[in-house]
Amino acid sequence: MAGKTHRVGQSIIETTEAFGTVGACVSYLEAARWPEGIKCLQCGGSRISKFVTSETSRNITNRNGESKTVAVPARQLYQCLETTCKFQFSVTTGTIFNDTHLPLNKWFLAVALMTNARKGISAKQMERHLDVSYKTAWYLCHRIRRAMSETGGVLFTGVIEADETYVGRKYDKRRKRAKYDKAPVFGVIERGGRVRAAHLEQANRHQVFQEIKSTVAPEAKIMTDESSPSSAFRSMVTTTT
Repeated sequence: MAGKTHRVGQSIIETTEAFGTVGACVSYLEAARWPEGIKCLQCGGSRISKFVTSETSRNITNRNGESKTVAVPARQLYQCLETTCKFQFSVTTGTIFNDTHLPLNKWFLAVALMTNARKGISAKQMERHLDVSYKTAWYLCHRIRRAMSETGGVLFTGVIEADETYVGRKYDKRRKRAKYDKAPVFGVIERGGRVRAAHLEQANRHQVFQEIKSTVAPEAKIMTDESSPSSAFRSMVTTTT
């Protein structure tokens, strides 16, 4: 039996060596998703054509109104050759890496950093390690944590603790509505088990109820503090002080 200090999985150095290029990451994802050959994600057909897009550029504008041109690297895409389909997709379609301009090798390194950090890693640390903006680092951490906490359709059971918090700028006692300027995050934890946190557009009863409904089994006992649950899910919740 391995000791408590035994590391399981690749180290950061091994991850960098194995997935140091976008091509290596694409090859890994392709083999992991389609071990028996590439299949169309829409029709399941096996007649697939590969092609690479040309490198282009795009203009972006920051919050200060300043614009700059950034390069958009070439991408490997797949085209279904079935006459009734013709669906076009990439190796990241339907994954946490989809719709991102960050190179895959940085995504892989971010995953390695999070899984190797025994006490977790903050967005600020991720910003320094990957040399990206804080906004990008926060987005990375949020997506990866969400993927790691997905229940796979199995609802939380037993005793569940639920609470909300607000993430953003420091609290200013002179501003009574300071917390409303922050992003609300709602979390549930299964005592002795799983954890899930999700960003909400608004921390109102409707959105909280929808998050609970999609995560927690009806027979579970939900514990909250200082909450006033609506009648729609009052029977599911035991409020404690």
